[in-house]
Amino acid sequence: MGNSKEEIKNLKDSLNIEDVIGTYVELEYKLGGKCLGLCPFHDDTTPSMHVHTGKQIFKCFACNEGGDVIAFISKIKSCTFAEAVNLLRQEWCNGSTPPPQHVARREKARAQKPAATPAQFAAMEAENVKFMRSMYGHHPALARIHEVKLDDPSWMDGNKYHPDCSDITQTYVDFEVSQAKSTVPSAFKAMKGRIVFPIRDENNRLVAFAGRTTQTITDENRSYTPKYVNSQTSDLYNKSRTLYGLHLAGEPIRTETFAFLTEGYKDTLAMVAAGFKNTVAQCGGAFTNDQAELLKRYTKRVAVLMDADDRGREIAAAAIAVLHRHGMQTSELLLPPGEDPDSLFRRIGKRAFRTIVAESQLNGHLQALKDSTGVDLASLVSDNQSSTIGGSFGTEGTGNREVIRMNGEATNIERHYLEADGFDVNGTERQAEKSSEAVLQSDRPRLMAKEQELQHQMRKLGSKRFLFGQGPERMQINTELMKLRSQLSEVSKQLNRPVVWYK
Repeated sequence: MGNSKEEIKNLKDSLNIEDVIGTYVELEYKLGGKCLGLCPFHDDTTPSMHVHTGKQIFKCFACNEGGDVIAFISKIKSCTFAEAVNLLRQEWCNGSTPPPQHVARREKARAQKPAATPAQFAAMEAENVKFMRSMYGHHPALARIHEVKLDDPSWMDGNKYHPDCSDITQTYVDFEVSQAKSTVPSAFKAMKGRIVFPIRDENNRLVAFAGRTTQTITDENRSYTPKYVNSQTSDLYNKSRTLYGLHLAGEPIRTETFAFLTEGYKDTLAMVAAGFKNTVAQCGGAFTNDQAELLKRYTKRVAVLMDADDRGREIAAAAIAVLHRHGMQTSELLLPPGEDPDSLFRRIGKRAFRTIVAESQLNGHLQALKDSTGVDLASLVSDNQSSTIGGSFGTEGTGNREVIRMNGEATNIERHYLEADGFDVNGTERQAEKSSEAVLQSDRPRLMAKEQELQHQMRKLGSKRFLFGQGPERMQINTELMKLRSQLSEVSKQLNRPVVWYK
């Protein structure tokens, strides 16, 4: 691959210098398109390195080091110009030279454009609020009405929009999901008749909307009926710098010390409805450096949960790469093939969905350990259950039972096990047989309390594992997790629970 002037120019035009430098130096953003940080090239105690996002250069006013993004990499990696170019290509451009840019660099335009005044921001938000209040919104009482469906004429009777899933309705109320009328202000005409997801920034300002069509997308209408339309970029809203749901997820993320990252608005709503309030979604088709920096203000640990299809896996891999560039720890969670959080929640219900996500968290931890060290802790468990990494399953209704498909084989599970209070299960190989050593009824409360305590300890350890890198502490945590898992199996067996098969 050549290093012609044109190729070098294309490479630099494709990069944001603050993103590259930000992986080595903690930058503080200032007005006027500038950032400040401690210079890594001398013993700096006060921020003396300036990064100009418009000019795409850096300069330290203490040691006089400066230049463009290639000069920075050459200096910090102690490598030649050509080596720095190749490193930037590999880490930021998937090993290739980006094509010529046909528009001005985003950050340069941002630096040159005057920022909106507070009054202008307030006026733009006021227009958004006015539009939201004009829609067929949620009435809080509707959250208690399970019978209303989207095909029921009453669903659009006054303040009545229902997401067609009783377990998720209150979350749609909380997130202000509504339907736009057939007549809307010209500025919002793209939203006409669509299910509208209001988008608030991390400061709870109403900055934009995403509108989802109510039509079924087919090959015939796909070209002229987009599934989603979004508000245009403005001073108030830039989707590459916004995370859906962060205004409500910020504190839960700090409390849980990690965040779930999903692909779409409905996926986040399903996760929140299931109790995972530390969930956000990327706005747009790709997770960006700006979104990573925004999320990093709340946590450095992210569990990535995208759609279980080829595109979802590509999006997850890209998001994980961005997060790693920003020094964040990740865990990739896997759902049954073809599913997404919204579809799975609606199909199997809240309790079973919660268990699948929790199990996926543990499996993500174990798979990461196996990938990095070659140690397969799951294979070390030798009890009366099967433990494998990467299995898949789904459900289909058969009378009063659920059929769980695991690795392509249909198996049965009593529905009441999925719905029983205080007990979650994500799948079974077979219905548990009546034990000849059935526990006495008087002993069940003690065992059920033990069961819940073991589940609680497993969740705590799964979260704690994020805090450690590869090392003895992390290995110890995983060993403890597998011991707890084995104990939980024994308690469940005494309670005549079905034998749980983990992915």
